[in-house]
Amino acid sequence: MSSNSCIILTEVTKTFRLGLFKTKTAVDGLNLEVPAGEVVGLLGPNGSGKSTTIKMILGFLKPTSGEILICGQSAENQFSRRFIGYLPENPRFQKFLTGNEILKYYGNLLGIDGATLAKKTDFLMELVNLKHACQERVQGYSKGMTQRLAIAQSLLNNPQILIFDEPMSGLDPLGRIEMRSLINTVHTENPKSTIFFSSHVLEDVESLCKSVALLQKGKLKTFAPVSSLIADELQRYEIVIENPSDKIETTILSKCAKKNVAIGKSFSVDGVDQLSRILAQLSDAQAKIISVTGQRRKLEEALFRANEGLQTSEAST
Repeated sequence: MSSNSCIILTEVTKTFRLGLFKTKTAVDGLNLEVPAGEVVGLLGPNGSGKSTTIKMILGFLKPTSGEILICGQSAENQFSRRFIGYLPENPRFQKFLTGNEILKYYGNLLGIDGATLAKKTDFLMELVNLKHACQERVQGYSKGMTQRLAIAQSLLNNPQILIFDEPMSGLDPLGRIEMRSLINTVHTENPKSTIFFSSHVLEDVESLCKSVALLQKGKLKTFAPVSSLIADELQRYEIVIENPSDKIETTILSKCAKKNVAIGKSFSVDGVDQLSRILAQLSDAQAKIISVTGQRRKLEEALFRANEGLQTSEAST
């Protein structure tokens, strides 16, 4: 157990009863430590246990077995929730209230006094770029505006931990860009805070997260820094050659994925060593190289390889 971990799950299992004799295990012996002060992504396909894990961390569900600690407090202890700000996947607010009234309503529930609450409401509405709509009823808010208001609400109690469940869900490309920018802004405002969020959009996770956890069938398959998953040795390069001969294609570049481009053919090469070897061979063959471009592998590929490696290891034991 690390002293720098703000969320710790130890052998956590959650089993649901589906009938008199049938059960389903949504989370199975999960061990996970979320480092304090980082943005951490929780990934996995539908049914992998992401939502169940988040609900147990928040205290909405009780684990069948195992232990969950939030800043040293049991997740089953109501006191632990004082450390957390939460954004649900589909936030809902009273439609007849304005944005300002929503924040004041929740601020009163948290025991924040009038003058402090008014100042905090102004600051948060400015932070999430809703100052222009603070006096509008939320029934007129778009999906993105509602998400931003929900983030403002989650920040009212100055939480050490922010848990966002699919914060980009249902947003258009522009809305996703705005949400990524907002999450970065929130973490910049309080760099000691921890943001733990689930997502299906790996592009968003790659641009925001320092580390990622991958769940599959309720088990932790990978937990690693994004930088190590897409490290330099996994670099992919694109070589564009003008009118390569059949001999060059069938010998030097036979194992490289290729495609036609406007000025010739493009070939994909993995790794610096392979790149150096192929460039030397192309030079000897007097091939006309137009360009060599580095193309960093995407997180999706890195996670697939990491998960594939684990499955191979498990099969051999």
